[in-house]
Formats: sequence, structure tokens, C-alpha cells
Amino acid sequence: MTFTVDGPVAVAYHPAVAGAEAVAQALVVVAREGGRRAWTEALPEGDAAFDAAVIERLRGAALLVCVGGDGTVLRAAAVAAQARVPIFGVRMGRLGFLTETIEPDALVDLRRVLGGEARLERHAMLQTHVDEAEPVHALNDVVIGRGTLGRTVSIGASVDGVLLAEYRADALVIATATGSTGYALSVGGPILPPTSSEIIVVPVAPHLTRANPLVLPEGARLRLSVERGEEALMTADGLLHRPVESGTVVEVTVSPRSVDFVRLGAENQFYASLARRLGWLRPDHVMEAPDGPTA
Repeated sequence: MTFTVDGPVAVAYHPAVAGAEAVAQALVVVAREGGRRAWTEALPEGDAAFDAAVIERLRGAALLVCVGGDGTVLRAAAVAAQARVPIFGVRMGRLGFLTETIEPDALVDLRRVLGGEARLERHAMLQTHVDEAEPVHALNDVVIGRGTLGRTVSIGASVDGVLLAEYRADALVIATATGSTGYALSVGGPILPPTSSEIIVVPVAPHLTRANPLVLPEGARLRLSVERGEEALMTADGLLHRPVESGTVVEVTVSPRSVDFVRLGAENQFYASLARRLGWLRPDHVMEAPDGPTA
């Protein structure tokens, strides 16, 4: 899906990341040079919620540039999904799967985006219901884990009303395709293409339980029950933390919300980026033409 920036540009940055504010200000200058109205937004830190005024301002933006790292993008994604504004990520840290460019290339690459060279890539989110509370939305993953160090948590899982498993483990990771390169990957989960809408389920350090990861279709309804006598903690994207009492039922589905990411280059760049960032290739490995042999 090709992408044209036909409105204002907001540049969000993580105030705790060294140099992020200066980069954000420089990106605002580039956007204004391109004839767009532009401004900066400092992201709230910790568990602080976005101010309603910030969300309203972003509803009027055509592009949200995020300066920081994957954590910054995750923070911004929560409001971007509500405001329906696409994200262009600028990495200041070491490893990033959600960001599209790095600090030294940021100004040039933003000019390319403003010039119409980019495309949109839609990423699915998870929606989690706990009792009568407002649903929680997550771009990466929802994790239900032990509430006390040194103990496991026991979770009964069913899919579309069919009992699937009884997990006794340190935690259970429920991830999107976006989150498949995060925590889920580190505990043995599969990697999905970024635009996939399937749901990944992976137990962490299971005790006397099979550790097989599972991929559920987009329309699946996953029901998780924390066994009585157990207490757990639920986290969403590592940002929201909520105690889960024994006997609580947590329901996870694909969210009606989604996040659009602004990408430069072809869709198959995901695999090139994946191989590079995970160190799958030798440093001297050279790729030839797409249909030719590889070194």
C-alpha cells in the first residue's frame, strides 16, 4: 500500500533517551521544509497515560515519527492505534524491529517518506478482556506470569471452547506477528511475517508440560484461566501491569485496532533485516541477484 503524507507531521521522542529531543527537533525542521506543519511530543514515561489533548492533536496528524527505539514505538503505538495515524520509527538504540531507520539516516529517509517513496504495513494487535474491566490492547504481546518469584503459575487454556492445555510454567506468552521477534522468540516461538494476523502461544520454562508453541488463526478466541490458589501478573507490551487473582479468566482475541507502519523498500526487506539483526549470516556473506545463487 503506497503512502502519501498529506497533512501535519508529529514527532514523538523519549525524553530519557540521550539525543532524542535534538533529533526530533531536526526532523521537525525537515518536515516544515517539505511544506508540512510539524511539532514535537514528549512521550510520557513509566506507566503514565497519554494526555487526552495529545491524543486529540495526533488525530489531526498524517504521520507520527517516533525517535527512540522499539520501546518508544510501543509507547507511541498505543495512541497511534486510537488516532489512526501511521508510525515512522527512528532508532537511537542498538536493536530494533519496529523502527525503520537509524539516527544518521533519519533526515534523508524522512525526506524520502515526504516525497512519496514509502509504503504502509498494517500490524495486528491483541485485545485482552479481564472480567468487567476495559479491554487492553497490545501490539507485541500479553504475558501472564507468576506473581511470586520462585513459583510457577498454573493456567488452563481453551480455544473456541475446546480445552487445549493446562500449563504450569513461569509464564505464558501470547504474541502477535509483531511480537514474534520479541519475548516470544527468546523462549522458542516461531517468527511470523509482520502483516500476519495469527496469534502465537508459547509457555515459558514449563514444568512437566510440553513446551510446544502454538499458532492460532486470526478469528480464534483464547480463554485462559488462572487456577484457584494461584496468583499471577499480566503485562501488555511490557508497559501495563495488572494483578490477576486466582480463578480469573482472561480472554484474548485479535483486536479491532491495528497499527500502520511506514516502510521504505520492498516487503521482502523484512527478511533481510531479520537475518542481519539476528546474526544469521556470516559477516562476509554476499547476496547476489534474487534469483541467482548465494555465496
